[in-house]
Amino acid sequence: MKKLFSLCLICLLAVSAMAQRAAVMEFKAGAGISQADVDGLSGIFITYFRPAGYTMIERTQIDRIIDEQQFQRSSLTESQMVRIGQLLNLSKIVIGDVNVVMGQYNVDVRVVNVESGTIAATEGSTFAGSSYREAMKSLAQKLAGQIAVNAGSTVSTQQSSAAQLPVDPYVLYGYLKVFPNDLGIFDAEPFRVISRINNSQQFGYRSWRLPTNEELALMRANNLIGSGEYMTTENKKGIVRLVTDKEKGVVVSVRPGYVDLGLTSGTFWKETSEDGYYEYDEAVSRFGKQLPTKKQLEELKEECEWTWTGYGYKVVGPNGNSIYFFAAGEMYGYTNRSRGTRGYYWSCTYDVGNSSYYAYLLSFDSDDISVYKAAQDTRGSVYLIL
Repeated sequence: MKKLFSLCLICLLAVSAMAQRAAVMEFKAGAGISQADVDGLSGIFITYFRPAGYTMIERTQIDRIIDEQQFQRSSLTESQMVRIGQLLNLSKIVIGDVNVVMGQYNVDVRVVNVESGTIAATEGSTFAGSSYREAMKSLAQKLAGQIAVNAGSTVSTQQSSAAQLPVDPYVLYGYLKVFPNDLGIFDAEPFRVISRINNSQQFGYRSWRLPTNEELALMRANNLIGSGEYMTTENKKGIVRLVTDKEKGVVVSVRPGYVDLGLTSGTFWKETSEDGYYEYDEAVSRFGKQLPTKKQLEELKEECEWTWTGYGYKVVGPNGNSIYFFAAGEMYGYTNRSRGTRGYYWSCTYDVGNSSYYAYLLSFDSDDISVYKAAQDTRGSVYLIL
C-alpha cells in the first residue's frame, strides 16, 4: 500500500511539474470605451479562459510585480507585460485590446510566449453590446482551445492525442511550408492576425498567407489537417491554417493595396489616402472600422521616420516600407492637396468636451506632427488601415 501511495504521489508531482503557468493581463481600452468597461469584459474572459494543461495565475500576483517594478498600470507596454511574465515564471501571457466603433465592440486577443516574445495564438470577436457575455465566453474558449497542451488532433488524424505540436513548419514537396497549428475559426480573412504573425516572423517567415484550394488538398492528402471546413483564398470562411512558399525573411503583403510597415501592432496602412475631405461623423459613417484609432496614429508617429518633401510626409516604417501623407484637409483654409502646407487626417476615436464635440486627428506641417482633438466641423482627410 505504501508503495502504491508513493507511486501515486510521484505521478501527481510529475503532472504538476508538467503544467504550464499562464496569466491574463489587463485588457487595454481603445476607441469609444472606458477602461472600467474593458475591465468588466476582461473579467468575463478570465472566468472562461481555462486552457488544458495550464495553471492560471491570479491577478493579485500580477499586481504585486507591477508594484515591485514600479510600472504604470494604465500604460503597460507589451515588453513590460512580458517582463512580468518572466518574473512570475509564466510560459504564456494573454494580452487584449477593446475598441467600440459605430456601436460594435471589437476585441482582439493574443497569447504571447514569454520566453521568446513571439505570438503563440490570436483570436478576435466583433459583437453588439447586448451579447457581450456570450461573445467573451466564446472568445475565451476558442483561444484556450488553441493553446491547450496536447491539443494536436487537428494537425494529423493519425497522431496520438498526447502528441505535442511541432516546433517547425511542415514542408510538403520541398517548397510549401505549412504552419504547425490552426489559428481558429473565422468568418472572414483575419488580415490583422496574419500580419501580426508575419511581423513577429513566426518560424523565420514573414510571408504566411491563406492556402489555395489546391494547396489545401495537398495538406489534407498528407494528413496535416482535419476534415473540417478550412479557409482558402477562394473560400473566406472556416478554420485558418497558413502556408508560405517563400524563403525566410521575404516580406509579402497579405492584402494587395496595403503596406506592412513593420509596426508593433501589426497594423497595415493603405498605399494611398482617400480622395475628398470629411467632417468626423461623415468619415465614420462612410469608412467605419477602416479608420485608424488614436493609438494607431500615435504608433505611426512614434515608430516611423517622417521626412517632409514639400508637399507632405514620406513615412518609413521599421521594416523599410513606406507610405505618403499629403498635406491635405481643411481647418484654416489649407485645402489644396498638391500644394498644401498642413495635413489633417481623422481617427475613429472621439472625445466629448464641455461644450462641443471633438475627435482625434493627425495634424502636421513641415515643423510639427501631432495627434490631438479637433472640432467636429473640421474637414479632415482620410487614410485607411487594415
